[in-house]
Amino acid sequence: MLKKGVLGMKLVAVTNGKMRRQTLSAAIAEIEPLVDLIILRETHMNDADYQSIVEGLIASGVNRDKLCIHSRLDVAGETGAPNIHLKEKGSGVTKVKQTDPSLKVGVSVHSLQAAKQAEEEGADYVMFGHVYATSSKKGMEPRGLEELESITSSIDIPVIAIGGITPDRILEIQEAGAAGVAVMSGIFEAAQPLQAVKRYVKELTIHEGTL
Repeated sequence: MLKKGVLGMKLVAVTNGKMRRQTLSAAIAEIEPLVDLIILRETHMNDADYQSIVEGLIASGVNRDKLCIHSRLDVAGETGAPNIHLKEKGSGVTKVKQTDPSLKVGVSVHSLQAAKQAEEEGADYVMFGHVYATSSKKGMEPRGLEELESITSSIDIPVIAIGGITPDRILEIQEAGAAGVAVMSGIFEAAQPLQAVKRYVKELTIHEGTL
């Protein structure tokens, strides 16, 4: 699903766990047609509330195929969402694939070693970060474009870049070999999430096919 191809780089929206449910659902419904994947990173929610918001989104018309469940395999099974995203530590890719081989599995990684391990275990993509300094990782040194490029050139599955990515950084992320970008605060902390997404889409379209 996230393989870079004729349609160029992918845009992944990652929720930040800070928005009220109604506001979050409205924002997701607005941006869904313009993004390739929405990772529901609502780690503060219990399983019942998390499942409820997923079911509500689907019932409201949000494309189920664009929803990605964060870490909760049971919720993916109950809602029929076809994507799941796992943490780096004890990712459990093998378990997920054994439970439901049809699920598309992504893994957050922070090193080349972790990226290679995720690929070996059967992950469909990895998300590497944080590439640039970001408010969600205050005081932590960014890992940078050089490390991103070392990963994209060393594994065969798609690498999605995350962390401090603004629209004006799309081209250098593309040049580093990433299959797409993932954005959290740049979308969900924007005054108007839809307008923010449109700015990312504009830059992705401008640079499509430039390499």
